[in-house]
Amino acid sequence: MLLLLAVGLLIGSILVLCVKKNLESLLLVGLCLSLTVYFVGLMVFIAKKGGLSQEVMNFLFFNQKIRIWVQYRFITLGQLGYIVALGRYLFPLFLLEMAFQYSMLSALRKAPLVRKLVLVLPAVSLVLYYPSVYRSLVIRFPVFKDILVQFSYIWVMCYVALAVGLLVVEYCSTTMHFSRRKFLPIVISLVALATLYVIYCGQDPGQIYRFYSYDYTWIKGVGYLQFALSIGGYMVLVAVNLVCGILGLGSMLRYTQTSFASDRDEVVLERKFDVARSGASVFVHSIKNQLLANRVLYKRIRAELQKEEPDLDKVRGYADSLCDNNELLIGRSEELYRTVKAKSVRLVPVSLGRLEEITLDRFRKKYPDGRVRALMDREVQVLADENYLSEALYNLLTNAWEATIGYEETRPVELVSHQERLYTVLEVKDHGPGIKTGEFKHIFEPFYSSKNSNFNWGMGLYHVRTIVRSHLGSLRVENRPEGGASFFILLPRYGTVQPRQGGKKHDTHFGRRGL
Repeated sequence: MLLLLAVGLLIGSILVLCVKKNLESLLLVGLCLSLTVYFVGLMVFIAKKGGLSQEVMNFLFFNQKIRIWVQYRFITLGQLGYIVALGRYLFPLFLLEMAFQYSMLSALRKAPLVRKLVLVLPAVSLVLYYPSVYRSLVIRFPVFKDILVQFSYIWVMCYVALAVGLLVVEYCSTTMHFSRRKFLPIVISLVALATLYVIYCGQDPGQIYRFYSYDYTWIKGVGYLQFALSIGGYMVLVAVNLVCGILGLGSMLRYTQTSFASDRDEVVLERKFDVARSGASVFVHSIKNQLLANRVLYKRIRAELQKEEPDLDKVRGYADSLCDNNELLIGRSEELYRTVKAKSVRLVPVSLGRLEEITLDRFRKKYPDGRVRALMDREVQVLADENYLSEALYNLLTNAWEATIGYEETRPVELVSHQERLYTVLEVKDHGPGIKTGEFKHIFEPFYSSKNSNFNWGMGLYHVRTIVRSHLGSLRVENRPEGGASFFILLPRYGTVQPRQGGKKHDTHFGRRGL
């Protein structure tokens, strides 16, 4: 049972590493590998030691044949003890390193030396518990036997408690529901693994080295194995192991699936846009030249028609309509060309207040009667190209307003900023019908649009996504439970927040009627 849980967790962590090749995935593999090594050493020792109830043996080995096969495998006490030592002392190290990696506490981020100092105790323990070093130390100084047992158990439990505490603090410090939901599977998986480890971490390697000692310290072994469990106690033990294993493995697989789906969608989008890019530039130049020629043509026609008598108003109306359509196509061509051509951004510190002003100014020009409520930390700065980033925000605002118009009561769209750990998050939310489930995978694709294709070419959201990625950020979208959709632009946080007097955000709005 234990071995299956450990192997399942190890396979799950390897899948995570294959999908996400980063430091967190590498630490997760080390975490599960150390737990697997510890459980393997522990099960071999239990099989050789014996003296346990049949129920516990069945729980650990499934049947008697497997236990006997494990029992008669050749391995020295020194080798077996050091296998247990490797798993026992590396697991809390990997767990704490993962907690440090996910923690956004400024004190830890500003003190990288702390992450190096936590290596000391595991390294010292592995040196002291090396078979030859341990035997010589205990023979010369017998008192060290009990000291090492207590010392190693204390620091192991402290590491686990500190890691779990950091994860819980990080989760509670995350204020956005969107970020909490993404972080929750990671917390559940790590806490479940830590619980499994704590149940079995009482096995000290010295108890294996001195297997034939009659000192009570050395024969007690793993705590709960020394007691005759009742049926209720045994059921609780099995339930705890199953729940922790399922939570750990399930959360890990869920995280892997989410990461894989996200990366796969990124690759698909890139491939689709590469196909579209090859012909888009030629198309834009050709249609733009044709439209410019049409402009010259209708001007000449209009000039000639002004000299004639029959129905000049009607002719001028047709000419005005042709002019409007021509200008619209030219504008769309420019938008498409800006999207497909290679562009560079210049990242400089820009205040959110400045971005708000530029974005709302563009929005007012298109929708003078549009209603926007801005809740921005105006003094906060981000590294951005104000022209491109404000263009991305403008596109999101126009999409939000167009989704809101005509849907029940027209309520203002909102432009909100959040300071979420290491990120500055810009959120654009509307109160429209939301996004259909089938459209989530397509809304960022080039040339995809659920609107009227005569006026929307489906390049807006892809253009926004391209701009955000050029700012080293990411773009996320979700439907809100209370209705409407929210788009999140996650940008690396720059500098520190300078709170305004009273600690409140700047609240502005404009539109046909007040809020």
